[in-house]
Amino acid sequence: MNEKTKGEGKKITPLRAIRLKCLDCMLGSSNEVSLCPSRDCPLFRFRFGHNPNIQLTDEERERRSRMARENLSFTQDVRGVDFDD
Repeated sequence: MNEKTKGEGKKITPLRAIRLKCLDCMLGSSNEVSLCPSRDCPLFRFRFGHNPNIQLTDEERERRSRMARENLSFTQDVRGVDFDD
């Protein structure tokens, strides 16, 4: 198996793998990742799990923001549901 997986066969994207590596390097602290002093590290620009080379249009940024809000709302709604009934 050449692709990295986590858990039950869930694929990890390259950006997610970089984010996990940065968290590992900083002993699991996301705050330390943001304060990372290793500017010469090849992963430095990607440490937040985003590709800095991709420029989004305002419309695409708004669409993604709206989708994230909808997903968050759905997740919060699902958390309140009792699945044991």
